[in-house]
This record gives sequence, structure tokens and C-alpha cells, in this order.
Amino acid sequence: MVLSFGVALLYVNRANHLARNNAYVLHAGQRLSLEPLRDRQRNLEILCEGHIRNFHELFFSLEPDLQLIKRNIEEKALFMTDNSGKRLYSRLVEKRYFHDVVMRDYRYIVESDSIEVDYASYPFHFTFYGKQAIEKGRFTTYRNLTTSGYLKEVGTTPNNLNGIKILDFKVLDNSDIRDQ
Repeated sequence: MVLSFGVALLYVNRANHLARNNAYVLHAGQRLSLEPLRDRQRNLEILCEGHIRNFHELFFSLEPDLQLIKRNIEEKALFMTDNSGKRLYSRLVEKRYFHDVVMRDYRYIVESDSIEVDYASYPFHFTFYGKQAIEKGRFTTYRNLTTSGYLKEVGTTPNNLNGIKILDFKVLDNSDIRDQ
């Protein structure tokens, strides 16, 4: 009896240790793989870059469906940023930007090129480099999408599972590149 209790305790302790040193990679809410992480810095890098990429997909990838746009931005993306992201969203709503996306039946797709994060100073400054493909019927327009801001660790909540907040978010470049 004591031996089986000892073996069970060892098994639970080992499982607990493994669970603490793993990060689940999620895509669209689905677990893709399990990666053992022993390095806190590497774990932080994965969380920060994933947070930036996820925010940009939620905020800048748009379907011609106003309810979907509102759900992705108001119920997800805005919990990932401070008031700077909320102000940008409010300006776009005032200009009827999202309404125009729906009325014109456009589809916006974000393509991430690279993300630079400066982990040497806190909060961490980041720059996102990407493109936006805008499908307009049979034609596609491409735009640069360069943004910047800072990342700050905050408490995790059901609406912000990474526990990271984007501060002072700015769009630096959203100029047209070419049409196809």
C-alpha cells in the first residue's frame, strides 16, 4: 500500500513538472503541437511574437461580414491592447471603414513578413512588418502593413490568456504596393 502510494506520488509529481515546462502552440483555438520549454526567455519570445501575430490577424484580416469583424475586434483584439488600439478602432468606425469593407464585398488578409522585438528594455518595443492582400472581386491589391508599439506583461484573464498587453500601438505604413 505504501509502495503504490509512493509510486503514484512520483507519477503525479513528474506529470506536474512536465506540465509546467510545456507550452501549447495554438492556432485558431486548436492545439497544434507540444513543445517542451525549459528557457523562460524563449517562452516569453514565443508568447510575445504569437500575441503580436494574433492581434494583427484579428484586427486587420477582414471578411465582408460586419458581425464577424465586430466579434474579432471588439471581443478579442481590443482585450490585447491598451486605449491606443481602441482609439484606432473608434476612428475607423467613425469613418465607416468596416461598413465600406462589407458594402464593397472586400476581403482583407494579413501576411506577416517579420516581427522585431527588443527584449533588452522593458516594456518591449516591437515592429511588425507585413502585407495586406485586399481581394476586390477578381483583382487583388497589396498594401504594406508596418506597425509598432510596446509589449507589457499583465495578468492573464479569460479574454487575454497570454497575459500580454500592446501599448502605444501605431500604424506606421499602410501604403499600396501593387494591384494584380
